[in-house]
Amino acid sequence: MASVKLEDIKYEKISAASNDAHGQEMLVGEIPGAGVSFHTLSKGEKRDFIGGAGFIRVLFLCQGGATFSGRSGAFSYDGRAVYTDMPGEDISVFAPDGCEVLEIKWELTQSDIEELKSKSERFPFTEAYADALQYRDPFKSETTISRAIVVHDFIPRFAMGSVEAKGDDLVGQHAHPLLDQFFFSFPENDADLLIDCRIFNLKGGTLVHIPLGSNHGVIARGAQRMHYLWLDFTPLSQKDDAVAYLNEVHKPTGVKETLK
Repeated sequence: MASVKLEDIKYEKISAASNDAHGQEMLVGEIPGAGVSFHTLSKGEKRDFIGGAGFIRVLFLCQGGATFSGRSGAFSYDGRAVYTDMPGEDISVFAPDGCEVLEIKWELTQSDIEELKSKSERFPFTEAYADALQYRDPFKSETTISRAIVVHDFIPRFAMGSVEAKGDDLVGQHAHPLLDQFFFSFPENDADLLIDCRIFNLKGGTLVHIPLGSNHGVIARGAQRMHYLWLDFTPLSQKDDAVAYLNEVHKPTGVKETLK
């Protein structure tokens, strides 16, 4: 793949639009079938997310505390957490003291929907960020903490995780032609993102597209810190190969580490 120009890197920062009742849609249309919105809820606000048959919704609590409510009851968190339910299910979020939520919508094929029906007993899925499965892969150092928040064999053609490290640390450049990706940086993130032959300083509150097949990595130096979500979206034709690839490179550690 040809190297991208710096001005060709597609990114969007959180703005005042995230306070809107519908949130801030980010990088609209950048990855086929994928939608990302950022929501800022004020103190005491409740926001309803209406389900639909043709997509699945994943909500990630980025900041603050919130209660997620759906068909199977209510789940409250003080700090980062994930919540998702079957297609067609409504979800409400209540923020007692205000919060920030990242919404991911992923369009499903009929075969995706049938696959999810076979996993219906696993929904709703919700978990505190601190409890997410941790893994190692060959691109990162032993001091990097990698989390699989939504594992790659759960929601068809989708996965979600995070990377956390202090400087000096490096996610070595690598390419995965099976996965189209977004990175979303937490407020504390300040690191240099490498995409092909370009360096992009990735600050907090930014969604950036890592194009399918691009050679990419991340470096944090000195007082810098990397802490971001990765969102994987796989084209239907590459589904099985993508699962096999992630089975090979994501090796669960069996422990829960915290950044020292």
